[in-house]
Amino acid sequence: MKKLLLSILLILMFFIVPQKVFAANKLMSVNYDTSANMVYITTNSKDIAQLNIKPSKLLNPKRIYFDLPDTVLNIKGSKFKVLSGKDLKEIDVMQNTPNVVRIVLYLSENYDTRNFKIYNLNEGIFIALNNEICSLANYMHLSYRDNSFDKDDYFSSVSMLQQDIKYLEKPLTSNSSNSTKNEMQINQALNNSTVPISVRSVYQNADVTVEKKNFNIKSKYYLTGVSAKSNGILLSGIGSFSLEKPMILTNPGRLVFDLPCTYSKPELRSKIFKYGTDTIRIGQFEANKARVVITTQNPDNYIPIYSMDGQTVLIADKETLSHDKLTNISTNLTNVRFVKTNEQNYGMNFYFSKPVIYSVTRTNNKLTLYLFNVEQYNDRYFKSIISNTEMSDSKIYLMPKTGLRYTLPITATDEIKVYAGADSRTIKLEIKNPTKSIKSDTISDIPVINKNKNYKTDDETKIFVPKSSRKNNDKVVVLDPGHGGIDYGAIRSGINEKDINTSVSLKTAAILRSNGYKVYMTRDEDKTVSLEDRVVFAEEIKPDIFVSIHVNSSQGTSATGIETHYYHDYSIPLGKLVQNSMKKYINSPDRGLLKSKFYVINHTTMPAILVEIGFISNEGERAELVSESRQQATAKAIAEGIMNYYKEQYKK
Repeated sequence: MKKLLLSILLILMFFIVPQKVFAANKLMSVNYDTSANMVYITTNSKDIAQLNIKPSKLLNPKRIYFDLPDTVLNIKGSKFKVLSGKDLKEIDVMQNTPNVVRIVLYLSENYDTRNFKIYNLNEGIFIALNNEICSLANYMHLSYRDNSFDKDDYFSSVSMLQQDIKYLEKPLTSNSSNSTKNEMQINQALNNSTVPISVRSVYQNADVTVEKKNFNIKSKYYLTGVSAKSNGILLSGIGSFSLEKPMILTNPGRLVFDLPCTYSKPELRSKIFKYGTDTIRIGQFEANKARVVITTQNPDNYIPIYSMDGQTVLIADKETLSHDKLTNISTNLTNVRFVKTNEQNYGMNFYFSKPVIYSVTRTNNKLTLYLFNVEQYNDRYFKSIISNTEMSDSKIYLMPKTGLRYTLPITATDEIKVYAGADSRTIKLEIKNPTKSIKSDTISDIPVINKNKNYKTDDETKIFVPKSSRKNNDKVVVLDPGHGGIDYGAIRSGINEKDINTSVSLKTAAILRSNGYKVYMTRDEDKTVSLEDRVVFAEEIKPDIFVSIHVNSSQGTSATGIETHYYHDYSIPLGKLVQNSMKKYINSPDRGLLKSKFYVINHTTMPAILVEIGFISNEGERAELVSESRQQATAKAIAEGIMNYYKEQYKK
């Protein structure tokens, strides 16, 4: 009898105890991108994409939670937190039962939960907290271009800080973290590496680990879906959608759309989609470019229609398109502007009262913009704006149940680009005619705007110029020493990044002030300042430029060098001049000018850059970074780059 009971007990232990160990999915990481207001949850299994996730909402405090069945945490302990701010206050991740992970997102009380969206992706979960990303910034997305290559076709960097706080019953002591270093894919469109950094904290009885998350975004758009609709083919995904000039091929008849800066979901590439008698295939034409091929006998019938959020496009059949069913939102064309940089480069900006749905088509001799949901415009005002300009032959008119159509005669050599505003209320048309010569006395970095005094409106959207008043020739700069207070930044051998940032920033400010500049600092002492507060500070000052000063770090110890980051294109001239100046004064490898998604340069609306003045993780460069000579040379380089920018921008 005892042997029988022992056998039954062993069988039960075999089936019950290992459940946690042999769960199908392991949760590897939870990452919050403060810049894009998005959460990435990564696992080790593609099965996660098949889960039926059912989020639930609770109040007092406001929070949303959901469970991941058959999943265990691949970390030490059964619970951890990710602290953040703004819409998302905190993420709690816990092993709720042996095989279920529960994720709880604590939200601000005024957060609109209708903006909360969850996407199942290849090996993880993607959570979008707000569709209006960067909507307050002067950001224009390139939605159409003629060329197959553009200067923005490269990887962009994303960086963020995450705190993991675990309360202890013992007094606070120095901690040496031996966290497992993981390298994994996020959606096959993101690379994620984690550098754990242990720090002492002001928290009592708490062990605080600050982790710097670095991402390399392979693409601006992740194509995840293809579906046939009643009036066309819908392409959907995550990110910002762009198209190149389509190609028409014969034998058999094919229409080809290339999607630059796009990574297509691998499962889409092995399928054939049908739309009536036509077929659609998706391919990864290049590492950073997807291709859509429509096999059809009537390629001229298809036009691309961009959605308001820039994340979907309908390749519509003009013959069956029901224009009045595209949206129930109508808008008006409130303002237009002719913009000219020189003889080769000019264009038109269109401003709308509400988001617009539009299409771009181009032949060798004509460009057409369809503005489908526009109901009104001022014809007299429009004609006055284009009068005596390179676009005087363009025409605009309303069509029944279609909206507004704008046509412009062009030549085969003209290069066309179309941009859309982040809030879908602005469309910018750029034309470049490389066959025209440029007169040396007409080149200007600031576009010339053709205004008609008789038709000036109060709601005109301003073309970007530095914001500080130029009437009294003030030169206003905001310097942003990175980190501070309990946020130490990168730490190596007892040396804190925040201290180097402060010292170099103060030296830079002193040089600029001695040359007559008004300099404001987000902090001039060792105190904690949030990313949001740094942006608010700069926006209230309204300076000409914003410069954030940081020290770099890497997981290894060999990397050295200096680099400058920007996000908005209008920050490129400032970035180039500061990087060139650092190359001149600092004896360290030139790592270049990089487009990056750091919060403070993403959300500020003046020209803004972030400089990485060297690597604290490299022993030799770390010793230089704390030296008076290196800090003084760095401050001189940054200050001189800023002063060179003013000389170029204002020709003084």
